[in-house]
Amino acid sequence: PVWGLPRSVGPAGLVGAATADVLAFARLHLTGGLAPNGERALTRASVDAMADKQTDLPDPHSIGDSWGLGWIRFDWDGHQVVGHDGGTIGQAAFLRLLPEQGLAVVLLTNGGSPRDLYEGLYREIFAELAGVAMSRPLEPAAVPPAVDARRHAGVYERAGVRAEVLLTGERLRLRQTLTGPLAELTPDPTQEYDLVPVSDSLFVFRAPESRTWTPVTFYTLPTGEPYVHYGVRAAPKVS
Repeated sequence: PVWGLPRSVGPAGLVGAATADVLAFARLHLTGGLAPNGERALTRASVDAMADKQTDLPDPHSIGDSWGLGWIRFDWDGHQVVGHDGGTIGQAAFLRLLPEQGLAVVLLTNGGSPRDLYEGLYREIFAELAGVAMSRPLEPAAVPPAVDARRHAGVYERAGVRAEVLLTGERLRLRQTLTGPLAELTPDPTQEYDLVPVSDSLFVFRAPESRTWTPVTFYTLPTGEPYVHYGVRAAPKVS
């Protein structure tokens, strides 16, 4: 019943753009900051700085392995790719640039299973047009390892989401509840998923009707605070 975000969260995903508009934005970065008429819109130093590595990600499996200034960075088969994704209510967008070959691909969706479509479509396009093998998505082993997951149980919370990691026997289960204004925009604000271990700090779950797995990473900050990271968001443990 709701298709757009309220104006108050505009910077999070309220920009409406056609495929050609997104590709024009990508072209600006592929040309080192030049507009279509040849005039300089960004300095070359700014374009390079935006794509340079700024920090690693605690979860290198969901999107990319590191972050630039706005750009997400990917290592696909030894080739440096940059891009950015976005998801709002019923909408999902995917942008990838391969600067070494001047290739940009954008996918805008408003239904179905967008992550599955992205995985299949981009893998085919980049292999055919650029000879580049896209990284394979994370999957659990046929026989998951036995791990002691008790230390991860508890409640993790950030703005808009409360994540309860429940211990059932020796297995973990994730109960995610949307809170605040987000909860009013979805018919069922609470979802539960079984967590399948990949290692003692990395788990995955698969949402209904999805072929791809969602990584869930548990980690501790250098100062000792425990966090969980999934869906490209970090949440501290509160109890």
